[in-house]
Amino acid sequence: MPETKAGTPENRRLRLRTARFSLGSAVTLCLLKFTVGIFSGSLGVLASAFDNVADIFMSSVNLLSIRKAMDPADEDHPYGHGKVETLSTLFQGVVIALTGGGVVWEAVRRLREGKAPEGIGLDVGILVMLFSMVASWFISARIRKAGETAGSTALAADSLHFRMDVYSGGGILFSLLLYRVTGWRWLDPGVALAVGVYIITAAVPLLKGAVEDLMDHQLPPETVARVTAIIDAHRPMVADWHDLRTRRSGSSMEVDFHVVVCRDHTLEQAHRVADHLEMEIREMLGNTHVVTHIDPCETECPGPHECARVKGMIAGLHSPERDTKETVS
Repeated sequence: MPETKAGTPENRRLRLRTARFSLGSAVTLCLLKFTVGIFSGSLGVLASAFDNVADIFMSSVNLLSIRKAMDPADEDHPYGHGKVETLSTLFQGVVIALTGGGVVWEAVRRLREGKAPEGIGLDVGILVMLFSMVASWFISARIRKAGETAGSTALAADSLHFRMDVYSGGGILFSLLLYRVTGWRWLDPGVALAVGVYIITAAVPLLKGAVEDLMDHQLPPETVARVTAIIDAHRPMVADWHDLRTRRSGSSMEVDFHVVVCRDHTLEQAHRVADHLEMEIREMLGNTHVVTHIDPCETECPGPHECARVKGMIAGLHSPERDTKETVS
């Protein structure tokens, strides 16, 4: 599915629509599991319900953060509000880790007391977990596709949680089926313990990614390599380049670097090269804010014929209208 351009009405509608769908799905699954978990006495089902509580927190914060991140740049926030999404991811990671800790605590307590699900509620719990697994799979797939299309890291993290529900639900379903056959009382709290540990483990990469984004960690190496490949492809119009910096701000990316051009080029020619570089990088990465700074070459021109050839190449470039808000020269 192709990525939609950030800031467009289509992109905003997709992100908001998906965030509302995620929240409604999480609330529905959570209420269903809590009802069955209490009725059946299954800590495994309750552990899965608590996991959905984390999903509700995540989906709610996502919806609010996506709304705020869409606000345009203002005097107090000249770079926009994209990092609101990063803050929401950090908050969600903390909530998920705490939820997993609570499940582990309760599982250990029930293991000591030997509590286990009983009666007809056990069969209902099995059916609910089966339904939950199938529903979570389709919900995760829809949110993941929307996150990739809109370029939203918050939605991508949201889809991960629903995908986790599929794996953890499979373990809980297996334990309930096995308990129904064997009667081993430790199975339900034992699997719940494993689910709790899994929830905590899944929170770690979310927390790590959010902290890295807040600390302006550079974009992935493969993304940086794609940017440098575009710059190098413009030689000899670009004599050299340096000080490349990249970072992520919510669902958008930021790239800035210095581009060195021949000192004999006119200002219009130098701007044409910079404009074309910025345009290609934005088209390749999608939701990206690109800033360039033009430096004159410090070496002597290789010769009039080479200089004329380069100027001819520059004249053939498509030079889009320069956006003074995105390019500094």
